Amino acid sequence: MMDSPQKISVPIKSVLREAAETLSANHIGQAKLEAELLLVHVLERRKEDLIIHPDQELTDSQEEKFQQLVERRCRKEPIAYLIGHREFWSLEFKVNSKVLIPRPETEGVIEHLLNLAGDETDEKAIRILDVGTGSGILAIVAALEFPQAQVTAVDISDNALEVARGNALRHQVAERVEFFKMDLMRDWNLPKNDLYDFILSNPPYIPSRELEQLMPDVRDYEPREALDGGPDGLACYRCIVANAFPYLKPGGRMIFEVGDDQAGPVQKSLLGHGGLDETKIVQDLSGRDRVVSARRALG
Repeated sequence: MMDSPQKISVPIKSVLREAAETLSANHIGQAKLEAELLLVHVLERRKEDLIIHPDQELTDSQEEKFQQLVERRCRKEPIAYLIGHREFWSLEFKVNSKVLIPRPETEGVIEHLLNLAGDETDEKAIRILDVGTGSGILAIVAALEFPQAQVTAVDISDNALEVARGNALRHQVAERVEFFKMDLMRDWNLPKNDLYDFILSNPPYIPSRELEQLMPDVRDYEPREALDGGPDGLACYRCIVANAFPYLKPGGRMIFEVGDDQAGPVQKSLLGHGGLDETKIVQDLSGRDRVVSARRALG
């Protein structure tokens, strides 16, 4: 009787090299880094451990899971969904295919909020509304930056609200962030006596006709309802400006993230609504207009 052929164990360094080559051949940028992130996820170890123990061998189940993830990434499934989290504001947030993946550009909303609020964030008992919260990044970071703030976060998606609640618990702000289901495109159903110092939003802003031109990572995997901004990409802004005004305190601010070439039209929409003034446009690190704000007039 012949002996069964023995499985040849492959060390981490070889597995990583082969995976990076496969990812690169399938036009995945930063292939080496992404291979490392996938393997760290499978091993449930730190990235440093891959360097310290390059000759460690994977178990059969670990190797199988890793290869499956590499194959999925080659099909352009976003790595954030594969490993289940993404960094934002130097914090880790859980994400899945029911929510938009956080982008660095959105940090500009928080930066502008801090600039408008001033220096003494620890002492400001302000109220903040996050419209279209998704994974909850804006609401949760705002709650962390303003320890005395009360934050309300709304979204139309039950699945997104579930992710956001989990992230609020993870970052220990659940007692100060209230989550509600709400369709921002319809009449808002928030309590009429709720007035906010700041209303934040990173709404869907991709024009419908451009959705099919997006990178496959985005087009084929991220939730369409979190991307589609209507025919001109501005539908959500118009609804938010109209609906948010009665909930904004005199002197309070609306702060939006906007897409490329949208700052001007959004600013015009804000100024076109009676009672808003002091609009500002803020650029991101690449020099693109990325954040627009306006104040509810004091008079």
